[in-house]
Amino acid sequence: MADPQKAKDNEDGTIEEPENSTVDDWFGQNAARDADLADELVAAEGGDESAAAERFEREAQGQEKYKAGHRRS
Repeated sequence: MADPQKAKDNEDGTIEEPENSTVDDWFGQNAARDADLADELVAAEGGDESAAAERFEREAQGQEKYKAGHRRS
């Protein structure tokens, strides 16, 4: 039986971290999620970029996730 604490190497070259992994997302992953959110919000607001920007400020999490994972002592 495979060790559930060990990362899994996939045939396509990607690595799948275990559920309890403490590996932080890269800054780029957080930024990409926020960019996707921005696109979704503009569409949801019917192209109203001002309304989408207001929602983005409330809903985006990339900056907070990055700061939480990279605390300075």
